[in-house]
Amino acid sequence: MPSLVPHFRSKEPVSPLPDVRSLQELLLPVDTLLRSDVSLALVRYPGCEPYVCMQRDGRDTLCQRLSGLFGTGFVLCPFAEGEGHPVVLVRADVTACGWEDIGRLLQKMVRELHLSHATLPQSMSVPTFADLKARLFESRPDSGYEGALSVFLHDLQEGRFNKLVLSRAQNFPGAHSAARIFARACHAYPNALVTLSHTRSGTWIGASPEILLQGEKDQWQTMALAGTRPRGSATPWDEKNRREQAWVARYIRDSLAPLCARIREEGPFTAEAGQVEHLRTDFFLEKAQGVSFRDLALALHPTPAVCGLPKKEAMERILSTESLDRRYYSGFIGLMQEDAASFYVNLRCLKLHAGGVRLYAGGGILAQSKLESEWKETCHKMCTMLALIGRDEA
Repeated sequence: MPSLVPHFRSKEPVSPLPDVRSLQELLLPVDTLLRSDVSLALVRYPGCEPYVCMQRDGRDTLCQRLSGLFGTGFVLCPFAEGEGHPVVLVRADVTACGWEDIGRLLQKMVRELHLSHATLPQSMSVPTFADLKARLFESRPDSGYEGALSVFLHDLQEGRFNKLVLSRAQNFPGAHSAARIFARACHAYPNALVTLSHTRSGTWIGASPEILLQGEKDQWQTMALAGTRPRGSATPWDEKNRREQAWVARYIRDSLAPLCARIREEGPFTAEAGQVEHLRTDFFLEKAQGVSFRDLALALHPTPAVCGLPKKEAMERILSTESLDRRYYSGFIGLMQEDAASFYVNLRCLKLHAGGVRLYAGGGILAQSKLESEWKETCHKMCTMLALIGRDEA
């Protein structure tokens, strides 16, 4: 298998993206394969050719710790290691790159497994995005979310933490095509890592804008992404969002300084991500001798953008207080091999199941946070993925 990261960095022109309908038809065998025990991962990095990897034996590799995971393929890492959700590796036994080759490989796998072909759900059976969005914004904070927020606010006002991140999930019933959602994500979010993975840990689809760690050999990159508001806002960033992003940037500097020979920064600047925009600072790293990329990833994960500060204590508070089992939401995902990797934080994502989809979102809580505004922020974030499952207006 060729080196993964140079492929991501390649300046070669990529093949044209088929229109949404053509792309979902080409990827429709994915829906068929989801009914089998084949482990697969379909990924589209920003500005790169799409890539799929599958395992010959249909069994993904499970490991309790990233530090013990070796091999080449797609990694799915949970928010909290050792909490009943293992680190998953889909080995790159069978691979294809480029839309047409991916379509041919998927068709071949369906034939070899003697599976009956899936069909797209009738479009009229899927609610419109407007209907789904109305349902989302009509929802009210549940007792679990409200209770956790009360605990977090008390801790913050007492000065025990600088920041805590509170997350929630919301279910939307209905029959949905993974091929359709992935195809729409590729069109809607060209600057995100778009992924579809099917393993023993379930079927997850995501469109993440945030690099956790990307590079090869000694040269690596990460980013501080925090602060959220609707895309296209004309006003300057407020103090809460600027302070939140500054804390994330400082955390990255402090965490990586002992592991890196050099660190260079660019930013902060405004970066769009679907229906919202964030404040972002890019960091370019040269790792020190004897340091592995796993060391860098574990130093960064979980970032303050999904956890809080100080990190260890914030993680413990979240696990003991938050009513949500985050599973792989706010973990990280991406491709890796011996001396190269490209991991993104699994932020904008959904879990696909037989009865519908489960969407996840969270927000940074500060001492002055208010229940209604924090809940509304999670609604805005969920719209990134909600727009992919809703039917377009006639």
